[in-house]
Amino acid sequence: MQQTVSTRHWRDTMLGIAAILFGISAPLFFFGRAALGIGLGLSLICAVVSADHGEAWRKMRRDIATPIGGLVVATLIVFLISASFSVVPEKSFGTWLGRFAMVAGIWYLMRLIEPKAKLAWDACIYATWILVTYCLLAILIQPEILSLKALREPDFNFDITRRLKPVGSFLIFGAMILVFDAIDRKKASRFFSLAIAVAILPILEVSHGRANVAAMLAACGAIGFCAVFLIRSRLVQVAIAAAIGILVVIALSWLGDVTGNMSDLRGFEPYLPMWLVDVHRQMIWQFTFSHVFDHPLIGYGINAAPWVPGANELAGSSTQSVLPGHPHSWFMEIWLEVGALGLAVVVSLVLMIGLTGFKDVRHNGIVTGGLTLMMMAAYWFAGLFNYSFWTSWWFGVVMLTFALAFLRRERLLAKDAIVKRRKTLIVCAEDWSFVSHRIGLGRAALVRGDEVVVACNTAAATEGLRMEGFRVVHVPIARGGLSPLKSLKTITALACLIRRENPDIIVNVAIQCVVLSSFAGLLVGAKRSVNMVTGLGFLFVSDGAKTKIVRQIVSLLLRFYALCPSIRVIVQNADDYALMKKLGFKERRLALIRGSGVDISAFSPAGEKTSEPKSAIFVARMLWSKGLAELIEAARALKSRDRNYRIVLVGDVDPANPDSAREEDLQSWQSEGLVEWLGKRSDIGELLRESDLAVLPSWREGLPKSLLEAAASGLAMVATDVPGCREIVRHGENGILVPLRDSTALADAIEELMEDDTRRKAYGKAARELVERDLCDSVIIAQTLAFMTGDEAMEANHLATATATA
Repeated sequence: MQQTVSTRHWRDTMLGIAAILFGISAPLFFFGRAALGIGLGLSLICAVVSADHGEAWRKMRRDIATPIGGLVVATLIVFLISASFSVVPEKSFGTWLGRFAMVAGIWYLMRLIEPKAKLAWDACIYATWILVTYCLLAILIQPEILSLKALREPDFNFDITRRLKPVGSFLIFGAMILVFDAIDRKKASRFFSLAIAVAILPILEVSHGRANVAAMLAACGAIGFCAVFLIRSRLVQVAIAAAIGILVVIALSWLGDVTGNMSDLRGFEPYLPMWLVDVHRQMIWQFTFSHVFDHPLIGYGINAAPWVPGANELAGSSTQSVLPGHPHSWFMEIWLEVGALGLAVVVSLVLMIGLTGFKDVRHNGIVTGGLTLMMMAAYWFAGLFNYSFWTSWWFGVVMLTFALAFLRRERLLAKDAIVKRRKTLIVCAEDWSFVSHRIGLGRAALVRGDEVVVACNTAAATEGLRMEGFRVVHVPIARGGLSPLKSLKTITALACLIRRENPDIIVNVAIQCVVLSSFAGLLVGAKRSVNMVTGLGFLFVSDGAKTKIVRQIVSLLLRFYALCPSIRVIVQNADDYALMKKLGFKERRLALIRGSGVDISAFSPAGEKTSEPKSAIFVARMLWSKGLAELIEAARALKSRDRNYRIVLVGDVDPANPDSAREEDLQSWQSEGLVEWLGKRSDIGELLRESDLAVLPSWREGLPKSLLEAAASGLAMVATDVPGCREIVRHGENGILVPLRDSTALADAIEELMEDDTRRKAYGKAARELVERDLCDSVIIAQTLAFMTGDEAMEANHLATATATA
């Protein structure tokens, strides 16, 4: 029998090509900045047509939501302000657009090719091997092979130092990449990478790249500083400190020799040692400092240094200008061109990068976090003595090599994360609501090995949850409507929590948490949000003007969420399923799972009831939208008919909800003899067993937990014919459905079942059978967990069920 061989999809091949081009773009700088740009451009084209853009955008959002990401955005904004008031706005705006495109483009391209990160890394390594070998051969045998023009024109005055100096800007980062590649590799190839890294040193020496040597020194100093903190042996700490000291002495000695050979400027008195900084650079910095207070707040405008008055005058007796293009220090350049505002933001960014890199190395180790730290130390330290902040080729080389180092770090962290537990974050308004409605789901997640974090307003139930193994985090969940200030506070707290915890799955329970937590998750790039729409609540049943406005806002947000691949939705009834489809949610990201399940061992039918009078129980928060007013009117009507049934209300008022009744009203009705208000109780199962009938005249539900528990307890039910209630109350089979807000029909239904014992008991038996078959917690929780984690077979089952119901 002929076997079929699976073929690679063209997108996978194209993405591999994009990764290879990305990896070789920085070494291509040997051929000039155009070669670097061509490599990047081709890589971007291949990646755009083949990569997963949704995943790339999610990770980009998460990157931007970090402190460093926020400071990068702030820096770009400050630069844009400076460009707007520049002395040469066209030049400044062009520079800003170029820098923005490079930052955003390279980082987005990095996220696109991330699935092929190892391919990009290897491509860079092999290209660097070839480049260093070629440069060494040129130094040792024939320097002219570094220039096509020198080969074609024998009389051409070829300067190897000038030719190798820009290449050295890449090789300082290439050396770091090769050292860490040697750490990653196995067998003999690691020694080859290490040997090539060492071979870069003579190339830097020939190129006389003082800033490049300073960069290498900063990189070694940064990693040595971290090593001193990580290594406990005092002897090793002293040895590392001594090694860094020796490197500093050697580097300064070399710098002194190179700088000492440079000509001086007559009429200028150096203020720093000549062996450390050449006299021309000192003059540039002095000139720059003399003009930083001309425009102290926002500077002359980005990349506007050549337009500073006096910048083009000759420096002393030399043929160079006072300010040849740029101030040769990012610190002085930013201060001159972007002012104190820009300097404050950029210095904050540099400090945050250093702090984050140091913490990363301490937390994840030198092997994982050391390369990115070294590169940033090299870039910022070298920039203090050379290079313009706006030089595109220099910044492009830095961004490319740093992106490769960052992808390597991500790859190593992902490898370590394979053995870690799945983390599930459950967001709900109150700790008691989690205990009441989602404790079964949380326990099941714990049993399967998840780390479960519960984010809610903490109160009395919190300690018990922690004893069970849940990690409970207090988050000020806004309640009582979508108040802008309260909602902003909630979104901020949730965004910080999601970024810090980085959960694999976020479960948002009820419409308030769905709206706010989903938004927070999108801001920081949450991996997956599963929204449990347990009912649309007061927001979708009230006719108030303010509520209608908020309802429109929520509907728009839900439409937006429907466009986000990371967001899934679980609804509890067919009406809400149809509504979510209308709002734009695709069937593969939408599931109909009826209710939150009920523990049928905790809620079981009682035996024969002989006590009089008969009782109807209403279990819910004391909200008008639960049909409380209609139930009171029905109780009043029954009393007028001399039907002395006990109408038992179980549940508390909710002052934070504008829909809540007042305690005074409930006490007044109790004084009239219409109802018995028991308040919030923990013995619901026992109260249900003592009752004869369950009542819930609600205006709209998801699938009411109180009716689930009543059905499990073998009670007949009376409820309104609205979404949610009719999912569990089957008219004429296990209860009676009455029209919405019809207190007379409600009273008639209660009386009808109270007076017909045989029918009431038959309905109760049918209700229990329905729960055992379709709605018990073992069934519901299994379906929910499968949809949360992406079990395709189970999702297909959900879809079939939902389609049949709809």
